[in-house]
Amino acid sequence: MQWIHFMMLMVIFLPTVFLTAFTPYFTRRTESFGVTISEEAYYSRPLQVMRRNFAALNITLQLILLVICVWGTVSRSDSYAQGVWMGVYTIAMIIAHFLTLCYFHFKMKKYKAEHLSDTMHTSKLILDTKFRDRKLALSNKWYLIHAAIILFTAIFTIVSYDKFPDKIVMQYDFAGNPSTVKDKSIGTVFMPVIMQAILTMMFLYINTIIHRSRQQVDTDNPEVSLKKNAVFRMRNSLFNFVTSIMFILLFNFIQMTMIYPVNPDLTFIVVIAMVFVILAGVTVLFITTGQGGSRVKSGGKPSAVTPRNEDDNWKLGIFYYNPNDPSLFVEKRMGFGWTLNHARPAAWLLLIGLFGSIILVSFLVP
Repeated sequence: MQWIHFMMLMVIFLPTVFLTAFTPYFTRRTESFGVTISEEAYYSRPLQVMRRNFAALNITLQLILLVICVWGTVSRSDSYAQGVWMGVYTIAMIIAHFLTLCYFHFKMKKYKAEHLSDTMHTSKLILDTKFRDRKLALSNKWYLIHAAIILFTAIFTIVSYDKFPDKIVMQYDFAGNPSTVKDKSIGTVFMPVIMQAILTMMFLYINTIIHRSRQQVDTDNPEVSLKKNAVFRMRNSLFNFVTSIMFILLFNFIQMTMIYPVNPDLTFIVVIAMVFVILAGVTVLFITTGQGGSRVKSGGKPSAVTPRNEDDNWKLGIFYYNPNDPSLFVEKRMGFGWTLNHARPAAWLLLIGLFGSIILVSFLVP
């Protein structure tokens, strides 16, 4: 196996193993494996043990899969077979993580019914009508920088069109040899520009979600909760912006290499370095911020008050389905970030639009 392939496996997949394994530590303190609890219960001994068991089981399963993937790719010499092994590993990794989450979700539901039912009381819903007036995310105007970079790339492509070779390398294998070569066309030449535009719209959309998603307030200390949530949104917005700029500049680099070829190893190093920086940023964001700002330090003792119970609206603790909630975006219960309210038709339209965009790109870039 080529060294570049090994680096990709270690840089991309190994951090992912540990990030997924410690998912329960990044969630809100009022939720455990998708089940509503109090902060006091979160820090109880049984739930601490449950989180450690989840992490140990997840790391064990994921590392076994990673070792199998490494063995499979080492035993194959052609890049196509290696790619198949990596694809199968990715799918297996997602399935293993999903099944582990489901197992502990049902285990948590059973524990709550047997040991925490006496602590569950009817709680009120608190909303801050001035929450949107806070500085929750970067202004979408910041993405005009992306538009300027895309415009520059497009003008450069038009002016330099005659300089592009008749045969354009679209993909290299892990040995650095061209694996996909296309004839020069508008689609192949403008591929980086198209990808820049699509990615900019995607990241702009994410920034809008960060600002407009439903607020989630802890009833025991609402003001502290709102401040934490504002920090959570702003940090995610900043991370989203920096990541988007990195992707836009990466496609600028790819566009330049079409005219001025560079050693494929350098291209791989650039891509791996970018992935490493992004994953490092994700790790720092998870550890320092947590879901909803749960890891932002505020002082005070864990609350014994259980927040509003919405367990019935969360299927498997992962999928939110509430026809009575007008919100389209809500915070995840297991994991980091936001998810859709699948009871809203607009949510399914968004999913269809996402897959439709992927299919469209495959036609635009032959």
